[in-house]
Amino acid sequence: MSMNATFVEIDTVELARIQRDPSLAEALFQSESGTPESLAALSKVVQDRLKTVDPEVLAAKLEALDPRMKELLAGRKLFKLIEERQSRPSAERPPSPVLALDKAWHGVHYLLCGAAEPGPTLLSQAVLGGTVLGEDDEGFSGYGAPRYFTAPQVAELAAALNRPGLEAEFTARFDPEKMSALEIYPGWRSSDAQWLLDSLRHLRDFYTKAAVDGNAIVTCLV
Repeated sequence: MSMNATFVEIDTVELARIQRDPSLAEALFQSESGTPESLAALSKVVQDRLKTVDPEVLAAKLEALDPRMKELLAGRKLFKLIEERQSRPSAERPPSPVLALDKAWHGVHYLLCGAAEPGPTLLSQAVLGGTVLGEDDEGFSGYGAPRYFTAPQVAELAAALNRPGLEAEFTARFDPEKMSALEIYPGWRSSDAQWLLDSLRHLRDFYTKAAVDGNAIVTCLV
């Protein structure tokens, strides 16, 4: 099974939510909308049940199951939040922007910094860096935990990726034989040079957009 690098742009509110509960990060990588089909189906079931269940009775049951729900349930806040979400036009809830570098991720990383692993330099962080979410080293994908960059970090990386002369340095470092010998995933041919350069440009544009939006980025190998 191949390893593919995916990047998702999220706002700072969403990042804070995922920092509190790292298990929520998996949903960002499940589909284009960031919502697993199973979760969507469950949501519909819950919405249908809410139409027939007394809110006070349901609130009492939920509160008994999880004390952390007390604040949310106070004053029927849970049901108000559900109503607001259902009534909000879909145009106001666009899917999170996603970039898939597919199998180019390790080659892009190597050509940015000249090393197989992330290091202290800023450019070595763009693909494989970031702060780890959760305590599971393998993560939900089995290829490592998801990682995040805060909005200020995104802006700093965007500036580094837009530095004049970076593309020339990137291209000059391309050596398919050396990269294959170093086991830069997935193995390389001379014809891959343009593919990697295009992938770098996509990565640069993605970071630039997120920086302009003032957003964070979550990334993972999936």
